[in-house]
Amino acid sequence: MSKVFSSLGRNLSIDMGSINTHVYVEGRGIVVSEPSLVATDTKQEGIIAVGSEAERLLLRTPDMLDALRPLKDGFIVDYRVTHTMLNYFIHKASKSVRRSRVFMSIPCGMTDVEQRAMTDAVIQAGAREVYLLETPVLAALGSGLPIFDSYGSMAVDIGGGTVDIGILALGGTVISRSVRCGGGDFNAVILQYIKQCFSVMVADDTVEEIKCTLATALMPEEDLEYTFLGRDTSNGLMKRSVIHSYEIYEVLQEPICRIINEIKNVIRQTSPELVADIMENGMVLTGGSAQLTGLAECIAKEIGIPVHVPDDPSLTVARGLGVAAKQFSMMTRYIVASKNRKGRI
Repeated sequence: MSKVFSSLGRNLSIDMGSINTHVYVEGRGIVVSEPSLVATDTKQEGIIAVGSEAERLLLRTPDMLDALRPLKDGFIVDYRVTHTMLNYFIHKASKSVRRSRVFMSIPCGMTDVEQRAMTDAVIQAGAREVYLLETPVLAALGSGLPIFDSYGSMAVDIGGGTVDIGILALGGTVISRSVRCGGGDFNAVILQYIKQCFSVMVADDTVEEIKCTLATALMPEEDLEYTFLGRDTSNGLMKRSVIHSYEIYEVLQEPICRIINEIKNVIRQTSPELVADIMENGMVLTGGSAQLTGLAECIAKEIGIPVHVPDDPSLTVARGLGVAAKQFSMMTRYIVASKNRKGRI
């Protein structure tokens, strides 16, 4: 009962990404951290499970269920499933949802229609009020950057489906951009390379393990190797293959260069005074893919700006949402959309 009463009427903060969702509850910290995943029957008519339970069932009975990710590149692609997933996460985090004020992260550049779909989904899940804030603002807050001061701050969040870049100063966003490229693209190019070069099909978990074991944004000093099993595309039998770290380095260059070029484009559009501030104080790199070996060093080398990666970068945005909820009166200029149960705020 103490857990129930501890969350009555408290602010909820939701970082719902294409790959994972984190929910932060005021006074309790991050209480939910699960995959943004829904398992349905093969006709996609009935929803069987959500989050970690969906992931577990899909691993055990992959032929009997379909996996749905209701967000692609951070944007809603299936409203019904998104509503179900939000409802699950919100009620798992709080037993008194109707008294809760919800803060939520969104990619930069969401259209009014997309923002309305997101706020409607949260309200229909039972929240009293909902406020949307862009990811770079929250990444900066969660990293402790002084976004209300006069000098410029820069944050880059590399999520599973999007890279969100923002430059902030004086309690406002100077420039922001969202690029539909992220950690999922790292996995995609590795998977494509394996299919082309080894003629085998492998599970998503294998690709993720290869990435975590071998992937680097810098030329590897030591040529490591990884042995994996895959299904031979010519005869359907299992086949053992060996992949090397220098191969992964080569295939990752395309998405990494795209991210770096987008960061450069944002900097080019920023005033020299703010760029000077950022060059002096550096930028923060957050998101799960910020942990890619050598990525921060690679970006710093290419753009000439120090790059800092906070502890647990995948949770930085969720922590930033918690800070935004506490500093609600100061966040007015950063709120891009809001709604309560009676209509728009």
